[in-house]
Amino acid sequence: METTQKIALVTGGSRGLGRNSAIALSRKGIDVIVTYHTRKDEAESVVKEIEGNGRKAAALQLDAGDVSSFEAFESKLSNVHLEAFA
Repeated sequence: METTQKIALVTGGSRGLGRNSAIALSRKGIDVIVTYHTRKDEAESVVKEIEGNGRKAAALQLDAGDVSSFEAFESKLSNVHLEAFA
């Protein structure tokens, strides 16, 4: 039996449109990884709300304006995917 797990990556998911999008996706049955730049506490609050909707969630720090940080982010993303969403 094959299962399909949907996971969304929402950048800027700690507030505003990103937050609203992440929560809406979780209400549709999609697990969510949100990124934040400096507002870790707000991102963790979004994760708790998503988990309250019965979905898996994680928050990762990302400075989308710093291309040199993308490789490290990719590594963190892979680890979170394996640990939290497997």
